[in-house]
Amino acid sequence: MSRKLQTILVAVDFSTGSRSALDQAARLAALHGARLHVLHVIDRDALAALADKHVEPFEKAVKTATEGGMRALDQWLAQAQAPAGTEVTIAIDAPLHGILEHVKSLKADLLVAGIAGSGENTTGAGSVAGKMARKSPVDVLLVRSGHPQPFQKIVAGIDFSPHSERVAALAREIAAQDAAAVDFLHVWSDPGTMLPLIGPFGESGLGMAQATASPREELISSLVSRLHEFVQTAAQGIQTQEALHEDANVGRGIADHARAVGADLIVMGALGRTNLRYLFLGSTAERVLGRLPCSVLVVKPQDA
Repeated sequence: MSRKLQTILVAVDFSTGSRSALDQAARLAALHGARLHVLHVIDRDALAALADKHVEPFEKAVKTATEGGMRALDQWLAQAQAPAGTEVTIAIDAPLHGILEHVKSLKADLLVAGIAGSGENTTGAGSVAGKMARKSPVDVLLVRSGHPQPFQKIVAGIDFSPHSERVAALAREIAAQDAAAVDFLHVWSDPGTMLPLIGPFGESGLGMAQATASPREELISSLVSRLHEFVQTAAQGIQTQEALHEDANVGRGIADHARAVGADLIVMGALGRTNLRYLFLGSTAERVLGRLPCSVLVVKPQDA
């Protein structure tokens, strides 16, 4: 989303969360002039089990399920005011595999889905939604149930990695598009006894020991300055705040701050400071997905 969106894929499973996802995807497609593709994947194994239970051929079960799904999708598209030319596909597959294969075949720029899915979780991302966030090669927008409208309050998680520059840029784009306010947030923890030995950014402990302020105050002052410098460009032209939140668990800190300020969107990276692709979604983002208070945009590396 750092460039104009061309193709948006929205996965729907007829949960209330996916209805909001469809509304958001239709809104974004209209704003960007993008092609919208709506996908419903019918679980092949579940359909086979249903056919066995009813003692009917699998092909007949496929035909019945596909026709029923298409009728329901037609109604949803009319209610969502989907743009002209919206394409619809019903696939028989394992849900996650079918969705990811369509991301690739359509060369989608953005994958949109409901947070909870058919399980209707009240907190955190559903299992398929969480796996989409981990495995999708493109940005993933997971939409909270009952939130089809423009975003008003955004929290952008900043860890000072190069990938955070894209997180900040996308948060600014969405804020400008929706007239939203952004909290650029850095979650930090006090390294405690290490501070007299090693400064927060690798500086000598001797200078820290001789400073007039306490090591903790020095650290906070450094983080405030660094965060301000990091988001200067992204903050231009929109309503922003720069926020530090202390928590040893970064994912928990992001979710707690978003909840405290009433955010309706978290923008976070899928790649952290270590530049190891598995680590951020294996730790920070994974924890955020487990306790989501609102919709979330998971930003992927541009070369994913």
